[in-house]
Amino acid sequence: MSKRFIISIVVTMFLILVAVFGFYQFKQHMIKEKLATFSLPPVSVTTVKTTSDSWTQSILSVGHVTSDKYVNITPQLSGQVMAINFESGSKVNKGDILVQLDDRLLQANLATSVANLKLAQIEYKRQKRLLKTHSTSQDAVDTALAKLTTSQADAKYIQTQIDFMKIKAPFSGVVGLREVNLGDFLQPGNTIVELQNVDKQYIDFSVPEVYLTKIKHGQQVKFKTDSYGNKEFTATITAIEPSVDSESRNLDIRAVITSKSAHLVSGMYVETSVITHDVTAVVPVPVVAVSYSLYGDTIYVIKPDSEKGNKTETASDGKTKFPIYDVERRTVNIGQRRNGWVGVTSGLKANEQVVTSNQQQLKEGVHVIINNANPFPAKNDK
Repeated sequence: MSKRFIISIVVTMFLILVAVFGFYQFKQHMIKEKLATFSLPPVSVTTVKTTSDSWTQSILSVGHVTSDKYVNITPQLSGQVMAINFESGSKVNKGDILVQLDDRLLQANLATSVANLKLAQIEYKRQKRLLKTHSTSQDAVDTALAKLTTSQADAKYIQTQIDFMKIKAPFSGVVGLREVNLGDFLQPGNTIVELQNVDKQYIDFSVPEVYLTKIKHGQQVKFKTDSYGNKEFTATITAIEPSVDSESRNLDIRAVITSKSAHLVSGMYVETSVITHDVTAVVPVPVVAVSYSLYGDTIYVIKPDSEKGNKTETASDGKTKFPIYDVERRTVNIGQRRNGWVGVTSGLKANEQVVTSNQQQLKEGVHVIINNANPFPAKNDK
């Protein structure tokens, strides 16, 4: 192989490497130029214009409805059901016999006890007469008196057992679903039916201990339940637990329901709001405008005076033109919620535009267009 041939091969390889390296450099240069001039298309968002407001502070919690009187009717003695004198869901009065248990054996025992009682009475009277003529001893009289007292106690005990076989309503109210049938053999503790007095009802709920100084007797409570949608009912605080729960650090509260038109059922879930009369200055924004995280709550705000000159984005109809804006992500402090709105206590001012949709597509450097043709969320009273 000649020297000239080797040199030509080396030169050729060098030229190939130069060409490859040059093409690579040219490609990188073109990519940088494209990236330098590239910008993401603007994101279509909806906004609301903020206003300042003053909200009366309220303490929000959850609770349940409970009746003034509530009991599961159970027998005190065992026995077979002989009669049922109520219908499920009916009203009963205090003292009504709800269920009659078989008491025939007790009636027979009572007859025997009454006979023994009469005999004891006769014997005691006889011994007293004999004592007056010194025909018997005082010991015999005392023995006869003891037998009489025992016989009276036995008769009263059996009569009480017979009365227990008549299972009565301890108070007036409404019974629930019957859980026994004729012929059932009941043991003490077996549930017969649930009885509630619904003339007076309460709501029981808890609040964190930090609100101890904000809660007092006679304070008004507003509450809602899913059964009635957004309709509000009222109650008045009547009892406050004297101690805080050692595990939850909550304070248990009971309020009597004052809304007479409400048809509520025990155990029903309610959302409560205790009015404290403390006024806080807030900037209300829709709840959907706030992004929650462990690092803080944030919102996106349209930068003032950030309209991109004459730059516009054409809508899908080919006619409507939307100005392009910049946005900034801002950390805010939020307070209480109210009807789908949240009160921002710091980090936001009135007359600013807050983004309410498509926040997941936003980040630093992304432009937006504002399209409020279909506002989100729909207008709602704060």
